[in-house]
Amino acid sequence: MSHLAPQRPATPAARLHLPVLPLRRRLTLLPRRRRSFRDQELMAISSKVLEPHGGRVGDTAMARKSYALMTQPPASASPSSILGPTEPAECNVFHRSWQHEAQLDPSMGFAVAEIFDVGAHGTGMILFDVRSAPRERLAKADFDYSQELMVRCATFDQTVSGATGPQKMTIQLLPGPDIGEKAYVTKESFGGNATGVGLRVLAGTVSLDMGANTGMAISAEEALNLMSQVAKEFVDEVENSL
Repeated sequence: MSHLAPQRPATPAARLHLPVLPLRRRLTLLPRRRRSFRDQELMAISSKVLEPHGGRVGDTAMARKSYALMTQPPASASPSSILGPTEPAECNVFHRSWQHEAQLDPSMGFAVAEIFDVGAHGTGMILFDVRSAPRERLAKADFDYSQELMVRCATFDQTVSGATGPQKMTIQLLPGPDIGEKAYVTKESFGGNATGVGLRVLAGTVSLDMGANTGMAISAEEALNLMSQVAKEFVDEVENSL
């Protein structure tokens, strides 16, 4: 009778013939941190994007200085005290004046520009504002609304000062183009006559505001098409600069 030496039991790896693989470090992709932009940076980006469209960027420092000397409500004033109340009151978030707050708040980057000679007749003009701040602060200041509120404010009125006294303007609110994180369009009318359109876009730490008077000089469709193009190019340029 032969005597066999006892064998050690096979390990699970040996039984399954699993290869021994080196350990690999798990890579974790962190989201890219978005920074806010200063006045000069916003002016430079605005010039690069707008000049091919006939745009001209203003002097932000001069604009801030001139605006601060004007008799205006304090920077903390509510939108309704600057532009007039909205009906319903909750809709004021969709049509407020950014220029006043931005120009008097040096902690928030700001630039202003005008795009000339636009439209089929070459006589239209679009006003352009951009401001920048940390994303949470900017969203709270300029885009603090829910989809439910947007539905409730599909059409609302706002009282504005006119040459003959207070006048009521009707504003129609529409979804904006697929640009940035939030976007909406405003169409304004007096007495049933269309008078202007606007586009506002939130993209990270920048907030865009454009508007144009419509009529013989430029149609609402022409203005909104150009605004959407400018907004997309601006957001793309911001992304490339990060």
